[in-house]
Amino acid sequence: MRRAQININRILMLISAVALVWVGYKLWSFAEWGAFLDYLKTNQQQLPALLMLQFSLMGLNLALETRKWQILARPVRFISFREAFVQVLKGIQLGMVTPARTGDPIGKSVFYPSGEKSKIIVLSLIGSIIQNFVILFAAIWALLWTTHSAGDYLTLLVNSTASSSLLLPLTVISGLILALWLILKRMRYFTVFLSLVKTRLDMIKQTKKSAILHVLLLTTIRYSVFSFQFLILLHFFGLNDIRNGLYAIFIFYGALSFIPSAGAGDLSIRATLAIMIFGSTAVAEPGIVMSSLVLWFFNLALPALMPSVILAATSFHPKLQKFFLRI
Repeated sequence: MRRAQININRILMLISAVALVWVGYKLWSFAEWGAFLDYLKTNQQQLPALLMLQFSLMGLNLALETRKWQILARPVRFISFREAFVQVLKGIQLGMVTPARTGDPIGKSVFYPSGEKSKIIVLSLIGSIIQNFVILFAAIWALLWTTHSAGDYLTLLVNSTASSSLLLPLTVISGLILALWLILKRMRYFTVFLSLVKTRLDMIKQTKKSAILHVLLLTTIRYSVFSFQFLILLHFFGLNDIRNGLYAIFIFYGALSFIPSAGAGDLSIRATLAIMIFGSTAVAEPGIVMSSLVLWFFNLALPALMPSVILAATSFHPKLQKFFLRI
């Protein structure tokens, strides 16, 4: 038991180290720092209020996500708000460095014994499906209400996907997966694997409808919060048309969620999509890129760095360090 605890702590530390290096590299390789700092110098008076508001909304985002995960994990075991918060941070850390944030459920499952890991992964996927449903619904709604520009948005999205260097590799990978499926389908042990998957999917039946609705409500509120965050940032960088700006934000999140990328930390994909979608607004390209970067920093990078920062800050206080040991 003691050895297993040590191994888990090592895994947690490794995840934190990978996230720290990843975020550091992405920030170091960002090419627009000069324009960003120049703009901030000319708008210093509004900066403290902007940062304070973003910090507050980031905290609200994390609180909503933590409560959501606390509810989702209940069929496996009841976890405290602090335990759920730690697991959410680990999910964010591992999700940042994996395609389509596939590492998020794995990061959460590290805290559970082997018999519960697959159940936790399924429950985390349920949360992701609900989140993607909310994002997709908002994106479709925004496209329907911006009929004068919806065609332009759709054309841009289709063209960007078709010209993406990811298209050929994805086609090849899909073909390989299909071939592998056809081969494995004839093997005996594969039937056992499918039976295990079916058993784990029964976790969906064990999740109460009231819990699903509660999670859906929390997800919708959280989506509204980080959309409001983006709207504030775009307004800071020159956005005046609030309504069309909000529609563009919904479309941006929809595209970002469903267009394949190398991970949530892929700033180039985020910046390209932001410029394409917000290009019709009054915000200049540097302002669009900066808004996207600041939002990424507060909602993903900072939470991913939080465990390392907490451990560093509490290293001289044994009691606090013990409290945050599993972070």
